[in-house]
Amino acid sequence: MNIYYWLRYLILALFRVLLRLLRAIKRKFGSFWLFCRCLTWRTLKQVCVKAGEQRLPGLSAEMAYNAMLAMFPGLLAVLCAIALFEPLQSTLYQIAGLLGKVIPDEARNLIRGSLQEILLYRNRQLFSLSFLASLWAFSGVMSAAMAALDRIHEIPSHQTRSFLKAKLISLGLSIGTIILLIMASGVVFISDLIVQAIARQSCLLEFVANCDLKDVKNCLPPANNCPLESQLLAIWQLWRWPSSLGIISVTFAFVYRYGPSRHQRDIPIFSGAVLAAILWALLSALFRFYVLNLGNYSWTYGTIGTFIVLLLWLYLCSLVMLIGAQLNVTIGKAMKEPKIMVIGNR
Repeated sequence: MNIYYWLRYLILALFRVLLRLLRAIKRKFGSFWLFCRCLTWRTLKQVCVKAGEQRLPGLSAEMAYNAMLAMFPGLLAVLCAIALFEPLQSTLYQIAGLLGKVIPDEARNLIRGSLQEILLYRNRQLFSLSFLASLWAFSGVMSAAMAALDRIHEIPSHQTRSFLKAKLISLGLSIGTIILLIMASGVVFISDLIVQAIARQSCLLEFVANCDLKDVKNCLPPANNCPLESQLLAIWQLWRWPSSLGIISVTFAFVYRYGPSRHQRDIPIFSGAVLAAILWALLSALFRFYVLNLGNYSWTYGTIGTFIVLLLWLYLCSLVMLIGAQLNVTIGKAMKEPKIMVIGNR
């Protein structure tokens, strides 16, 4: 009797959670629809004017500079982490081989010597120091973003966080953002391997289940003969980039929510994050097309051209993130206007 009671209680609890989730999705979708209806030329002009008044281009440059500083110890931490695990050392040599095709001989010799030293000593202290240095430098990116968000939300200086509190929150934002970005990168670069492994394992189990136990070796499937693998990969290709964009949207929303010193409940968060993620994807694609087909940084600047392109891309990414926050504030104020409220209630 108690089992049926707890089972019924569990089903009712799950049903209530599902209803709340559906209501939240409906509410968010309605808010996003109203947000898009308020996205007019007038509000876009206000966003551009406010971006200039709040010095968003300059703050984006500060974020890009700190991100560039965080990248070098971050890459060193990744290399040290790979060196600590022997199965991943082949991946390290593959990366070095790819770099050797596009960099000068002097830089290639320097990288080869550094990799040999890392693989020889496998220094855990070097990994710890490089990771902490990267985290501290990346917290500078979050500190600049928090200062920019305070300006976007027009928070008075006497209501902003103290230095110690702001630094601790920036470290927390850095850790959360790094985890989300690793997840987004994994969805793009590693998910295909995971899908292939799952599909091949399923094919193997299916073939073994249909085989005679006395003759299992002769009925195992070939390594490349798995129809389920191609089907799953085709389905996953349709969802890979939307999933990555969803994680990027959550990353932006995470910064928009906890970055400002004061959270204003009537200002939307996720709507601007979604638009910023879409704009980031389009801008990255256009910038990649420009660099590959129109720009000639390597011929003009030589080896330093790679760093110029990377710094410019980081600057554009930072600016897009801040523009998304400015969209939230500007359109959030427009949604409060009586005319918009009447339209939204119809």
